[in-house]
Amino acid sequence: MTSILLTTAFRISAALTLAVLVCFSARAQDYPGGVIRIISPHPAGVATDILGRAIAAKMSEGLGQPVILENRPGANGMVAARMVSKAPPDGYILHITTGAHIANAHVAKDLGYDVLADFEPVTQLAASYGLALITNLPVDSVAELIKLAKAKPGQLSYATNGVGNITHVAGLLFDARTGTKTLPVAYNTPNLTTDVMSGTVSMTFFSIAAATPLVSSGKIRALAVTGTRRSPNLPDTPTLQELGVRDYEVTGYFGFLFPAKTPRDRIEKIYRESLKALATAEVKRLMERGGMYPVGSMPAEFGEFLKKDFDYQGKLMEEIGLKVK
Repeated sequence: MTSILLTTAFRISAALTLAVLVCFSARAQDYPGGVIRIISPHPAGVATDILGRAIAAKMSEGLGQPVILENRPGANGMVAARMVSKAPPDGYILHITTGAHIANAHVAKDLGYDVLADFEPVTQLAASYGLALITNLPVDSVAELIKLAKAKPGQLSYATNGVGNITHVAGLLFDARTGTKTLPVAYNTPNLTTDVMSGTVSMTFFSIAAATPLVSSGKIRALAVTGTRRSPNLPDTPTLQELGVRDYEVTGYFGFLFPAKTPRDRIEKIYRESLKALATAEVKRLMERGGMYPVGSMPAEFGEFLKKDFDYQGKLMEEIGLKVK
């Protein structure tokens, strides 16, 4: 009798286990069953927004569900990151992030989230060639700019998108590597060029893609780029390293993050769809025009990249005087 009961119990248990597995499998296969939202930390029209919208469109095609991008700018990306970190980890809200996400951990107090622990890495989508150093000052080279800046310490200014932003870091690192002292001027708009062209500020470190038409039309001069290799957009513009500014590298990157504890199968699915989007001719052309090139790293690789970037940016922020004590 006991044997019959145990056998019956085993069969019931096995049936229940099978039912749970089938149900779980069905849920995994059904994902996504609705709209996926990509939260951008920047306003419309900048590189993050343009890249995010292009990838969202391709992912919508591949997933058979709407993938939309929402702009939630503010506080150098902290508004968007905080929103995603507190969202349900169900695979329906995604953060398109940049290096500012990691920088914020070192330059701001009380973020309200942990830049590493509260997120699941999906993939590094792309990297940039850096920024263009543009100016309308009466100089034709970086050497002349350095000479002028040393002759007028604290008098030359550069426009930034805010404290800790890549545009700010680029200027502080320029001062640290060249022995100059220039003045950062923070703006609340992504377009930093108007005041540079008018002479209200001396220069800025600006998106290569946005600077290219201005340089081509002669409205402004590009003296250098901040990456380690020349951009196809500005092939005649050397890197700062080429010009003898040692240990200078400021490049950007773009990636996808989910809230922590998002199911692994959903992370993998979005990773695969991201790779498909990056491989399309349309997205490739867009990245080239935008001064970017595709990466498409695996989730674990992107996670390791972010950890290394955390350590690197911590040392860098301390060196240039931005690290919060």
